[in-house]
Amino acid sequence: MNTAAKATTMKQQLRPALVLLTALSLISGLLYPALIAGIGQTLFAQQAGGSLIVRDGRVVGSALVGQSFADPKNF
Repeated sequence: MNTAAKATTMKQQLRPALVLLTALSLISGLLYPALIAGIGQTLFAQQAGGSLIVRDGRVVGSALVGQSFADPKNF
């Protein structure tokens, strides 16, 4: 096989490989995470938003963090 034939074969293999790399990078890096985040926000809006506790119009914490302390020895 001569040098020109090798160069053509390499170009024929390289272009589809780069196109596939770009396509899969976009799908797995942008489209899939955006789709899953959108589904999560739609189906589980309260949990996806952080389960925020609002008092007097102010966010004071999250219902998912911490635990309740009722015993005076904890203070």
